[in-house]
Amino acid sequence: MKNEETFCIVLTTFESEEQADKISEEIIKNKLAACIQYIPIKSRYFWDGKVCKDSEVLVLFKTRDDLYENLKEKIVQLHPYDVPEVIKVDISDGTEDYLGWIKEVTQHG
Repeated sequence: MKNEETFCIVLTTFESEEQADKISEEIIKNKLAACIQYIPIKSRYFWDGKVCKDSEVLVLFKTRDDLYENLKEKIVQLHPYDVPEVIKVDISDGTEDYLGWIKEVTQHG
């Protein structure tokens, strides 16, 4: 992909795979991401005046840069957390075949 298209990974977390599944199904159905991966994690964070420690599921959405705002909006709209994590990480490089596949399977114009 020679500079004509840019890509990113969007990260968020959920309490469970079941929560992640509900939103991921919508995201894939709407072609806002080509691939969604789940990783079980342990989170320690400061919330509501105290330190918390929980098991969560980190979810990675592989998508096109131009779909980020729509994807972010959909995640925030459907997410059960009061303050959902939505972080965009730019993909600076990748194999042409893989990036081409992301471009092919996500929504267009």
